[in-house]
Amino acid sequence: MMTNTVDLMIIIKGEIKTNQVANYRWNISTQKHDITFKNGKMFSYLPGNVIVLRNPKALNPDNYMVWKKDGSQFRGIERIYEFKNGANKYWRIEWKTYSNEYKKSDLVIHENCLAMQKSGKVFEYLKEASKLSNLTNEDGELILRNYYDKLGFVSNTTALYNYLEGDGNLEHYSIDDIVFPFGCNQSQYKAVRNALENQISIIQGPPGTGKTQTILNIIANLIVNDKSVIVVSNNNSATANVLEKLSKEQYGMDFLVASLGSMDNKKLFIESQTGKYPDLSRWKNEQPEYQLKNDASTLAKNLQKIYKLKEDIANLKLVKHDVELESKYYDKFYDDNADDYNSIKIRGRLSSEKVMNLWQEIQDRADRGKQLGFIQKLKSILVYGIANWDFYNQDLSKIIFVLQKLYYKTKRDEIDSELNRMELELQNSNAGDEKLLEQKSLIYLKKVLERKYNWEHERTIFTEDDLYRNPEAVVKEYPIILSTTFSARSSLNSQIMQYDYVIMDEASQVDVATGALALSCAKNAVIVGDLKQLSNVVTPEVKRESDLLFSKYSIEQAYDFGNNSFLKSVSELLNTVPKTLLKEHYRCNPRIIGFCNEKFYDSELIIMTDDTEEEPLKVYVTTPGNHARGFYNQRQIDVIKNEILPTLTEDKSEIGIVAPYNEQVNAIKEQIPNVDVATVHKYQGREKDVIIITVVNNDNLGFMDQADLLNVAISRAKKRLIVVVANAEQQSNSNIADLISYIRYNKMDIVDSKVYSVFDYMYNEYAQARWAYFRKHRRISQYESENLTHELIKKILRNYPSLDVTCFVNLQTVIKDASQLTDEEARYAFNPSTHLDFLIYRKIGKEPLLAVETDGYKYHKVGTAQHERDIKKNDILEKCGLKLLRLPTNGSQESSKITAALEECL
Repeated sequence: MMTNTVDLMIIIKGEIKTNQVANYRWNISTQKHDITFKNGKMFSYLPGNVIVLRNPKALNPDNYMVWKKDGSQFRGIERIYEFKNGANKYWRIEWKTYSNEYKKSDLVIHENCLAMQKSGKVFEYLKEASKLSNLTNEDGELILRNYYDKLGFVSNTTALYNYLEGDGNLEHYSIDDIVFPFGCNQSQYKAVRNALENQISIIQGPPGTGKTQTILNIIANLIVNDKSVIVVSNNNSATANVLEKLSKEQYGMDFLVASLGSMDNKKLFIESQTGKYPDLSRWKNEQPEYQLKNDASTLAKNLQKIYKLKEDIANLKLVKHDVELESKYYDKFYDDNADDYNSIKIRGRLSSEKVMNLWQEIQDRADRGKQLGFIQKLKSILVYGIANWDFYNQDLSKIIFVLQKLYYKTKRDEIDSELNRMELELQNSNAGDEKLLEQKSLIYLKKVLERKYNWEHERTIFTEDDLYRNPEAVVKEYPIILSTTFSARSSLNSQIMQYDYVIMDEASQVDVATGALALSCAKNAVIVGDLKQLSNVVTPEVKRESDLLFSKYSIEQAYDFGNNSFLKSVSELLNTVPKTLLKEHYRCNPRIIGFCNEKFYDSELIIMTDDTEEEPLKVYVTTPGNHARGFYNQRQIDVIKNEILPTLTEDKSEIGIVAPYNEQVNAIKEQIPNVDVATVHKYQGREKDVIIITVVNNDNLGFMDQADLLNVAISRAKKRLIVVVANAEQQSNSNIADLISYIRYNKMDIVDSKVYSVFDYMYNEYAQARWAYFRKHRRISQYESENLTHELIKKILRNYPSLDVTCFVNLQTVIKDASQLTDEEARYAFNPSTHLDFLIYRKIGKEPLLAVETDGYKYHKVGTAQHERDIKKNDILEKCGLKLLRLPTNGSQESSKITAALEECL
């Protein structure tokens, strides 16, 4: 029986022949395929030469965009049928008057991801959420909603598909040579490589870490590889930084940029075209491109050792400062408590490690109530070189004091010695190659551009209509497009053209609906921002509407319009996306950015600046009284005008005043007209030598106390930061209180408190040595109970980034005022064997917060001598105002107890 071929696809000897076949049948008697062609000829084929495919799947042509491999697009498709043969797929495409068949792999196919179940649901939510945006065009129409209403096709090749569907289909690329014409460091190198090797990547750019420089290096590598890129941001200042840098004389690459987005920008671009290229003859170079590129890439790889050495030096300088500062505080403690200890001398030179080890051994004797015996003295002579017999005849508490003081001295000496060694190594290294890397990279980039652009000829002049009808030609001439995030799709016609890359700057200020829209116009995306800086503003009314809308959809929380910035959303959704933190900070004085580093960045920043200012941090406290009137505080303005500004010698153009409220800003502008004043939001992305912060509120809380605002405000100051606050009792858990505490601590002011600051550097190193000593000398069960408590506390403190814990702290080192103690309590408190198992303290200001004791049931039960000592310790800490939590080893719910105690302290 002959069969019509309408529902079949016939492949003969690997070639699709269906359109040439008139009839087909399987000949049972001969076990062959009998095929009659339209030219009247009939042939019989062996089974292995013919594949007959049946039961095709009908596809909706509206959900596909199809091209041949030569780049020609199929238009006017009416029907698509898909046939399968194992892993291979074949398409029959039908138009109004004819049809054709193709192996699917021979076509370029973009599928509409909105037809997929998950992507479609999430997109529908974002489309609804877009109505909550109040962005309007010149005609008052809601911009975002209009864009979503017009968007019915989103290709599965776009970055948006991955955002909607998840990260299971992300593409990865192999990149050989990378150049850095705008400079480089270790984390920037990693960020650029990640951006070029992955379809989506995230770059966290804290203040002053070279975010724009990193973006420019990404752009440079895209341009030399014939890629197009659109750089977007919610505000024009971020993209303006890119254009400004490219426009500098040493680069001269602004001719590659088209600033589009709004209708005004498009009009300005059209009108400003000159029809000429700049003279690129000076960019010619005789060296082959491949050689220049290889040289620059090799230099970048080889410089990683230099970058690491510079970072190590920067980190050690910070350690040096911390040790020296803590040492000064210890000297004050030592002077208060060790009047006659200076008579104890240690001859010979000990390393800080040996001092620590000797302290451990003497501490162990003190804990057990024993004096040093002959064996210990002999060991000290042989191991530590201490042949001073008077040293051993002293009270152990005095010896421990001397060793603690000696520890700081030897540690400072060792740090200085190591710094000198590393700086000499850097001096003798090929650190100069950093500049050579920039030079070679720039020479290569310019040579490529000189070849690509026929600069001796006239340049194409584009009309406004070309932006819509001929976007590929525009991008060929202007491969770098600048736009606002919400205008990314309309800068050029994204229905016709897809950018190779979108780079979204300040992504923490972009809402999820706007960010998603920008990802729809590019295959790859680089998301740049900082979760610790300002996020997009959502009004309470919009938040309520958003919460109601989100409750109607069963999708991941990360898509929630009212509770996520786009940066946060992508970070939480796409787990496999590489996330690079730019660590090296180059803007602020180390003491200024040091607060942000400790408070907001978990000390991950590497501070590359030098501490050259005598007083980079200062607090002015206004006189007592409620001076704020709503969002305005005249007293703080008076302090700025009459007390602060007259003392400053810096140029007025390098002084900035930051306030949390427009009302305060306007009042300052009226009274102090020659100084730059703005809200925090308007200061993001800017910097000044001197920044003055006026908090405004009577309680020093309010808007400015928000972590992201305070982080931005502080990190605008390059050389000096001055904070004006009210004379109010500080809430211990506020950010402003932490800033004041930090400034006082770094100025060497003694905090008026009943306890000393924690000597955390010394005690953290001491605790590590103590654990090691326990493992070697004590019963393992005792070590395990304390170690388990320590691990539990560390785990809990992950939720309290401003707190830390140290161990085995001598009680005497936290008691500043012993006047309320009885003689017996004082003797016990200042006994060298009396210590706190764990001490939780604030990282900023080193203020003790909560003591935690692990109590063995038998050892601490009622009636024992230890129980009596516990009562004394309880009374002592209560008089000092330091809360104590005891955890018996036979108890339970330790985690909730510690958390509850912390919350009470905070």
